[in-house]
Amino acid sequence: MKKNCNNGKYFQLTVFLFFAGLAALFAQQRADPLLARISAAAMWETNIGDTIRGMPHLQAGSVVLAGYNGSVKSFYMSGTPLWNFDAKGRAVQYIARSYEGATYVCSAAGVFMAVNRVGRELWRLNLGKPISYSPVVGWDGRVFIPLDSTITCRTASGNPLWTLDLESQITFPPVLDKTGSAAAVLRNMDFVKIDQFGTVEKLKLEKLPLMIISIDEESRQSYVLFYQSGEMEKIVFDESKEQGAKLSKSKMKSLPATPSAAVNRGAEFAVILRDGRALLLDSEGNAKWTINTHETVEEKGSGNLAIDQAAIIYDERGVYAVTVRGVSAFTAEGRRRFVHRLQVECSGVPALSDEGLLYACGKDNVLRVYKIDVKPRTIPQTRFYGPEPEGSYGMGNPPPSPWIGDRSRYDDTNQDMVFDEMEKVIKSGQVGINEPIYAAYMMEMIGFFLNTPHYSPVRPAVKPPQRIRLIYLLAQIGSRETVPFFWNIFDKDPEPAVRRACADAIGIIGVDPTGRSFQSYNFLLAPNNPNMDPQLVLAAASSIARLCRFSGPPLAPEGIRVMRYFSNLPSIPNNIRAQIRNEIDALFNEGLDRVIQ
Repeated sequence: MKKNCNNGKYFQLTVFLFFAGLAALFAQQRADPLLARISAAAMWETNIGDTIRGMPHLQAGSVVLAGYNGSVKSFYMSGTPLWNFDAKGRAVQYIARSYEGATYVCSAAGVFMAVNRVGRELWRLNLGKPISYSPVVGWDGRVFIPLDSTITCRTASGNPLWTLDLESQITFPPVLDKTGSAAAVLRNMDFVKIDQFGTVEKLKLEKLPLMIISIDEESRQSYVLFYQSGEMEKIVFDESKEQGAKLSKSKMKSLPATPSAAVNRGAEFAVILRDGRALLLDSEGNAKWTINTHETVEEKGSGNLAIDQAAIIYDERGVYAVTVRGVSAFTAEGRRRFVHRLQVECSGVPALSDEGLLYACGKDNVLRVYKIDVKPRTIPQTRFYGPEPEGSYGMGNPPPSPWIGDRSRYDDTNQDMVFDEMEKVIKSGQVGINEPIYAAYMMEMIGFFLNTPHYSPVRPAVKPPQRIRLIYLLAQIGSRETVPFFWNIFDKDPEPAVRRACADAIGIIGVDPTGRSFQSYNFLLAPNNPNMDPQLVLAAASSIARLCRFSGPPLAPEGIRVMRYFSNLPSIPNNIRAQIRNEIDALFNEGLDRVIQ
């Protein structure tokens, strides 16, 4: 009788534990039902053969890794190897990637290079010594390159825009702020904001911060500076103030411990502390919530995070505390979503992609990729690449130039004089603050007929040779934002030579991530178009080939398809057809025809 009673108790206990386990499982799924489909095992892994330096660099569905021995490798998010770049010597760890997926890397010998999505070198710049911080890519593809006390700015295709000596060594990795400027700290304690045209604002600090972030506070640009003691300081940029007085600072509340990483979303910002706690704060530094991550002692973590062992992400999915040992995810309200612990400690901080993939490079030199979140980002994606840049420099529609009301600018002699002056400045590589007014002038002169109802093609205000000269000059300072202007002129200008120059200009700029240029070329070069110009077909094909080489797949295969269509047009001469097919063959030989899977 006693034995049966004990068996009954054991049965009740088993049933209780079974239902308790089910309840716990259902509770976890109610917290985030998407996570029920996530596995702890890696989706794929590969031996890199080198210890990875810094974070993996993600963009356009792919990852780029820099190793201690100088290797630079790229993989698609499915695990497909994309390229292994030979930097002609050891590469340094400071890498950046553009919106189009181009990679900027520097060798230990000081050769700075741009590499496309299949590992082809696009252009190079000999700096004489290696960079000490990652370059910053601006909204329109321009690249800010820091070296000692200088910042050099180049277009996406490598043309020089300006070089600036800040008169004190840069001691802090520059960051891209919410106005598209680069912000950094100098050894002489100056905080500097350098805009896209090389205009500098400075503010003296009392001590060097650990890190800075940019926040967008009530439509004004602000920065939060973090110090070793946990102190925080705010710097506000006021556009309405006089030059040299646009920056001001104020104290904020202190953090309860030393910060290891911080990031903003709008006016809020998230911080992970050295003791492993994560916080979400408002623009005044008031904590909305504080929570333990997997790194706190209470969660069996180390409780001691160095600044190079952590990163934090805050987007529409929530807050992610990413460290060399795992990831803790929280909602924006501070509710824990999940914890993913890594079995192998990483050599650098892992990177979390928009698709919810974690790229973790172990100290065993193995790259492992985990699907840790099935909640993807919901921001709009472009057809060929990822999310668009946060803002625009307005170069596609700049304010009127100082010459807008001067009728003498249509005089041939006056035009030659102004053109010569602009060309001299642009070729010097120091266009700088003149860039917006030069661009405005050139766009007004090139497109003078667009808003002129009584335009006469017999006696144009700006003759075709002059428009062509300006088109090539505008391409030299080519912002991606000016590409739609060239589409417009290509579509509407009655002069074939001008349209050919526009196609060339788009190729020189090298960037058309939406593929809109292909549509313009297709429309104008339709088989039933009585005004088809064979030289224009060749110019369009050459332009597409340059765009394919810069951006690589997935834009390139579509560009090759359009070029094949051109090469089969019955109305073009055989010599033009042969040149286009030679260009297609060259793209095939470079591997640009492949669809990445």
